[in-house]
Amino acid sequence: MADDYYTIALEPADDGATARVRLAGAFDIGAREDLCDTLLGMVGPDAGERILVDLNDVTFVDSEAINALIQGYLAAERSGIDFRLANARGIVERVLRIVGLDHLLEPPGTIAG
Repeated sequence: MADDYYTIALEPADDGATARVRLAGAFDIGAREDLCDTLLGMVGPDAGERILVDLNDVTFVDSEAINALIQGYLAAERSGIDFRLANARGIVERVLRIVGLDHLLEPPGTIAG
C-alpha cells in the first residue's frame, strides 16, 4: 500500500467459495489504484463464487473509491461472481445508499465484522 491510512487484506473464507476483502481506514483517490487492482485481481479463472467486501472498519469513501468498488462489481458480474458489500456503517453506508449501491449491501448483522 502506498499510504498508511488504509489497509486492504484478503482473507480465505471458511466455505472456500467466498473471497473476503477486509478494508480499513479512509479510502480516497490515494487508495483507488490499490483497491481497484485488488478487486479486479480477484476476478479470474480461480475465482470463487462470491466476493465479499467487508467495510466494517472503513471511515471514509470518496468518489474514486466508489468507482473502484463499481469496477470490481462490474467485473465480478461479467464473470458470474456474486459481489456484495458488508458491514457499512455511518457515513460510509449513507454514501453507498446515495450513489445507488444499496442493492449490494448485505443486511446489517448478517455478516460478522
